[in-house]
Amino acid sequence: MLQRILTAAVGVPVVFLAVYFGGLWIALAMGVAALCALYEYLVLNGFSRKTAIVSATALTIPCYLNVFFGLLGWEIYIMVYIIIVTSLGMVLLRQLLGVERTLALSLGGLYIPVLLAGLVLIRNMENGILLTLLVLALTWGTDTGAYFAGMLWGKRKLAPTISPNKTWAGAWGGFFTGIAIGVGAGWLLSSSVLLFAGWGAIGSVMCQVGDLAESAVKRWAGVKDSGNCLPGHGGFYDRVDSLLFTAAISYIFFGMVL
Repeated sequence: MLQRILTAAVGVPVVFLAVYFGGLWIALAMGVAALCALYEYLVLNGFSRKTAIVSATALTIPCYLNVFFGLLGWEIYIMVYIIIVTSLGMVLLRQLLGVERTLALSLGGLYIPVLLAGLVLIRNMENGILLTLLVLALTWGTDTGAYFAGMLWGKRKLAPTISPNKTWAGAWGGFFTGIAIGVGAGWLLSSSVLLFAGWGAIGSVMCQVGDLAESAVKRWAGVKDSGNCLPGHGGFYDRVDSLLFTAAISYIFFGMVL
């Protein structure tokens, strides 16, 4: 517990400072987190540590250079990514890595760096600091609500073959916490409380889906944590799993509504 508190005492201020200063700092913070999380994801999928770090670097750095400098629109970036990765996968990687690891690599380059970049894009919006903090509040609030509801009332398992400790009570606790945060967000932004309650509901569901997705990867790999570089918290992938989908869905929502 002490390690967990000390790690949070260092990590949380770093996140808040990156959000406050924005620009290069939020792009750098999310880029480092994405690179480390992708590295852990690839190791879990059977890559050697050397291959994982080379692959994670090659997939993450171009993504965050594009986010920071705005070189390509996202639809063009994703098309270029698919063309390059698919052609390499079909011609070279399939023979070197096998089908499963080639697919894991191809998916991972979108799943982690691109989805997490949603937080950088949100920070670049008008009222970006507040919007980014609301996304973090929704993510952390859902996790907290799920934890306490599960601890107090959890009996029926949500997905026992994937994550044995998660319960339906926890899922509902996180869901209703998300709605409450959405209502508060709508009030703070002087916007539609109903629309933002919907954002909170959908964001909370996606937050929990992200958590379950990572649990499935860890279950397949037979490990409890994705890494050990964050004492008391596991790895970077453990810390951003819920945020990946929440940031992405929030970026889409804010772009449509605000």
